[in-house]
Amino acid sequence: MIQINVRLIMLICLLIISGVISPAYLSAQQSDLRLNSVKPYLSFPQERQQTAIEDISLLGVLFPLNPIFLIENKRFYAGITKEFSIGKFPFGRFATEYSLIFRETRVNHLRFSYNFDIPLEAGDFAAILISAGGGYFTDFDKKGYFPQLSFGLLLPATEIISVSLYFKTRYTFMDDKSKSDIFDISLGFSSVYYF
Repeated sequence: MIQINVRLIMLICLLIISGVISPAYLSAQQSDLRLNSVKPYLSFPQERQQTAIEDISLLGVLFPLNPIFLIENKRFYAGITKEFSIGKFPFGRFATEYSLIFRETRVNHLRFSYNFDIPLEAGDFAAILISAGGGYFTDFDKKGYFPQLSFGLLLPATEIISVSLYFKTRYTFMDDKSKSDIFDISLGFSSVYYF
């Protein structure tokens, strides 16, 4: 049986992504990108505009089946997760995420986090972002804190509502050292509200 060194995997992921974030953040600052200018619905006729907004909003807000894969206590688990975020660009956003893990005990995970979005590219239809953040974790039995990194495609639906297609990785350190830490990867759609 192959033993997975979770800390080594997390360190490698952090090094790879940090090598991408630094140059990306510098180029984003130089090109003066503005997420508020990404409004794909302006070029559509009014009739098509309303349909596109409804489709994207409904998909992002109601799509509950985002997969999450985690390693805890040297065991692999899968589940579903959903995240809602609110923020103001470029100051960052606060997120709440609930996960249902497919196992017999401690099936509920709840996370609260702050994320700083770094735009890599913004166009007429979408913006590509890297987000770095951290937050608080609980499964109602144990608690901890985590750093996280994500790569996403932000699709604005209205002036304030956006949908993010994302790939996220994080490592949760437990307060109680007798409890095992958690490494997880998730992907899917999240709802983002920018004001």
